[in-house]
Amino acid sequence: MMQDLLARRIQLTPRPQNDTVLPLEVAMLGHCPGRVRPERLLALGDALNTIRQAGYGERLSQIEVNPDSASLYHLPLPLHSASEFHDIFPDAGRKRTIYRSSLAGNLAWLAPCVDDFFANGGHRLWVVVIPEEEAQQGFFASEHTDLTDPNTLTGIATLMTVPAIGAVCLPDLERLQIPARLPDIPRVRLDNPEPTFLLCTQSLDDDHRERRSEREMALDDLPEPLHFQKLLREILHWLTRYRPDMQCLLTLPLAYANEVDSPDADPAALELLSSMQLSESAHYLRQIQFVYPYVRGQGRALLSPVGLLAGKQAATAKVSGPWRSIAGQPLISKNLPYPRMKRAEVVRLREEPGISILELRNNRVELDDERLCVPALPADDYRHASSLERFDGYRTAELMRLMGYLRRQLRQFGEQLVFNSDVNDPRPRLLIEHFLKQLWQRGALRGERSEHAFSLRQIPAGESTLLLEIEIAPALPIDRIRLTFTNSGADWQTEVQNV
Repeated sequence: MMQDLLARRIQLTPRPQNDTVLPLEVAMLGHCPGRVRPERLLALGDALNTIRQAGYGERLSQIEVNPDSASLYHLPLPLHSASEFHDIFPDAGRKRTIYRSSLAGNLAWLAPCVDDFFANGGHRLWVVVIPEEEAQQGFFASEHTDLTDPNTLTGIATLMTVPAIGAVCLPDLERLQIPARLPDIPRVRLDNPEPTFLLCTQSLDDDHRERRSEREMALDDLPEPLHFQKLLREILHWLTRYRPDMQCLLTLPLAYANEVDSPDADPAALELLSSMQLSESAHYLRQIQFVYPYVRGQGRALLSPVGLLAGKQAATAKVSGPWRSIAGQPLISKNLPYPRMKRAEVVRLREEPGISILELRNNRVELDDERLCVPALPADDYRHASSLERFDGYRTAELMRLMGYLRRQLRQFGEQLVFNSDVNDPRPRLLIEHFLKQLWQRGALRGERSEHAFSLRQIPAGESTLLLEIEIAPALPIDRIRLTFTNSGADWQTEVQNV
């Protein structure tokens, strides 16, 4: 509005205060078609220092020497507002993309997802721009990836050198997975009119008759979506091997369901997740939080909901801790869930295979539950269990965020103490004990007393090795509470039971 009033002679690009320590930092990979202004990135001094600390100093030096011909592809950019993003990529939200589809349109999803992230309270966002020409493969690591050489890192591998990142979103990869000719909800058909006499000059065109336009026929040349199993394998290979503390937000792919005459969650993808739950590699799925459905607004094509959820998760983590769920909290969105789901279907997907469902409640968009397909525990803790039902309470994304947060914090403690303390120095143990006690006081761990919430003991491991064994009791979320009121002889009795 300010730009319109001032005839675009004044442009505001506010820069909020940068937070140095955040419990949950998010990365987002996608497409930015159109103009790129590297000189605007070079004006962000704090961002440049952070990029150099991540190991990309050589790339920055090349941009500083020749910004006009510089490329920002496959370079993680730490941004603190949507204005910074649009200042560097001014055409990202309105320039047409190479891949287009009948349902998802021809605009990139990264720009609106960045807007949704900051609108819902997100703080620092790492943006990685992927070349459109590389299609789905651009989001994955190349065959010649070497983590010691930043010049070989592409796609999701660029995040491996940024230890602070705890969540990753791939909005434009999801867009490429929407089939090009997947139809929308069909239009309402009109009853055939009564036969009448019409003049020869009168038009008989029927807007409701099915016919293929030139635009629809042009979609035949676009590539098919990547198989869902291959997509999961490419993502999980790097997360499980190098970043077990990181979680990926991923929306289920779509397919046309003839029984409801509408796009719906791909049954092949749901069947794949159900089969993976019974395999030996089931515990890998704990690092992906599957969400559904998509969102859509009036006059707007389909859009991924990962920007909404990641922003709310980051904001909640900063205020209340990463172990707090965002379920039931209102999400700031101009769009509504699409396709609409019945309550029975929401419950079915939440229970099996374990999907986080977006709903419209009381005219506001909310997440039904932060659900995982498998418990957020090490594989040995439940692989040989006689019954997996006893671990059902651990199938929550907030518990996975807590475990990832612990990994990052303990790794940071180790890096700070490796050159500054002696093996017999009691300070490392006291520091970690104080950290765990703070988690218990803030509700991340359960127990009437701190000794019930965690245990910390040092194991003898030689003269030059400090080995501390930590056991914790994470707080379990309460999905439902059943209250029973009984009137017996004019005496009311209550009973509370967790369900």
